Formats: sequence, structure tokens, C-alpha cells
Amino acid sequence: MPSLSELLRRFRFHGVPGRPALMPVPVDRRAELAAELVPVFAALAGAQRAAAAGSGAADRDARDQRLAAADQARRVVAEARAGVIAARDEAAANRLALAEAERQRVVAAGVAEAERVRRVSTTRVDALAELVVSKVLALAAEPMPPDQAGA
Repeated sequence: MPSLSELLRRFRFHGVPGRPALMPVPVDRRAELAAELVPVFAALAGAQRAAAAGSGAADRDARDQRLAAADQARRVVAEARAGVIAARDEAAANRLALAEAERQRVVAAGVAEAERVRRVSTTRVDALAELVVSKVLALAAEPMPPDQAGA
């Protein structure tokens, strides 16, 4: 419901001062304001259509960018997975190379130890053989007791 002052404003005189009109013309300010805005809204209709078209284009561009970003993300993930596999293979090759070097070092150390043991044992066996031979020769040079001679 319009206020009293608004109701009274509707009944203001229409026209310039002078001879009074027979009847005051009621003024509807809301209708006048709405009528004033019709051309503005009509002019804005084109801008609204352009904005809607631009919004649609922006939506399509955003969708295309999302799809492109998803494709790029899939490529990056695939490359990263391939890189991980290559890194694992390289690490495994490095470990195998280190293990082979360690194996060769241990084998060389074993061969050296076996050679040392062979030299030491040969020296000891030769010394023991000489000792046994000398004892046998010493026993052979001794005369045999008579009680064992006839047996």
C-alpha cells in the first residue's frame, strides 16, 4: 500500500502554472520510472545476449581446457611411471654391478687365501716329510736287537 505522501504526489498538477485544469491528473511514479527504463532494458538485452554467448563460449573454453589439462596430466603421469621404471632398472643394474664387484673381490680374496694355505701346507709337509725320512733313516742305521732279528 502506498504511503500518504506518495498518494498525494500522484495528484500533483500536470503542466505549467496558469489556468487550472479541470481535474488533476494522477501521476504513477512507478509506472513512469518503469516506462523510462524500458529503452535502457531494451538496450541491455543485446548486452545480455552477448554476455550469455560469451558465457557459453567461456564454458566451452573452460571445458576444453579441463580436457586438455586432464590429457596433459595423464601424459605426465605416464612419463613419471616410465621414469620410475627406468630409475628402478638403473638402480637394479647399479646394485648388480656392485654385487658383481664384491663377488669378484671375495673370489680373489679366497683364491689368495687358498694359495697361502697351499704354500704354508707345502712348506710344512716338506719339513715333516724330511723329519720322517730322517727318523726312518736313523732307525734303519741302528742295529737291530738280537731278539727281533730272528723273528
